[in-house]
Amino acid sequence: MITLTEELLIASGGIRNIYQHPENPKICIKVDRSSEGPAAGSTQAEAQLFEKLLDQRGQRDFIAISNYRGRAETNLGFGAMFDLITDETSGRPSQILMKVLQEDQLFIQTDRFKKALKVFRRDLVKDAVLCQDIRPWNICVQELADGELKLILIDGVGHKKKQWFESIKPFIQIKMFYYFFSKYIYPENRLLQFYNNRRKSYAWKPGPLFSKNADAKDELDLNS
Repeated sequence: MITLTEELLIASGGIRNIYQHPENPKICIKVDRSSEGPAAGSTQAEAQLFEKLLDQRGQRDFIAISNYRGRAETNLGFGAMFDLITDETSGRPSQILMKVLQEDQLFIQTDRFKKALKVFRRDLVKDAVLCQDIRPWNICVQELADGELKLILIDGVGHKKKQWFESIKPFIQIKMFYYFFSKYIYPENRLLQFYNNRRKSYAWKPGPLFSKNADAKDELDLNS
């Protein structure tokens, strides 16, 4: 059994908590925040979906989606393990797009973000998985070593009525994907509009591990 503690908490979302794996810093573990209510069992359902998708893909990794790395038995209940997205420049967990917009709305006007957004859309099409919930709180903004950005979907894979593309004609797959993509984050002005309309309702909060790494980075910046 894996023991998860408050010190390992990266962030809390609306229905799940995300922890860093105590023995593997490159892995995060998602667990349900509550064992009761309509959201109970959502992490196990997500694990089952990814296991189905990976079987269909011949265990091939995703390009623009955080990769699933198996199940975990934890002291907090069922856990699903995923790659922990970290900045190549600092090694700390990458920030979600919603939080970046909180700090600087002009960020989405930068050339490197616009470039990353186009690549993100292209790579999600290549991943060929119907992702309904492409909202800014489900996207990590990873800082790469060369100064570029990479956007990675960390939640929101699947669809409540159709979880994968198995029996949908290819041209319909693409149309559905572009609809969800443009609904929330593309083009940039629509992303900003969505953010301003919904920012008061999103439930993401940083945990001790994320805050500690952010404070360490701030101190390093001040001393450099």
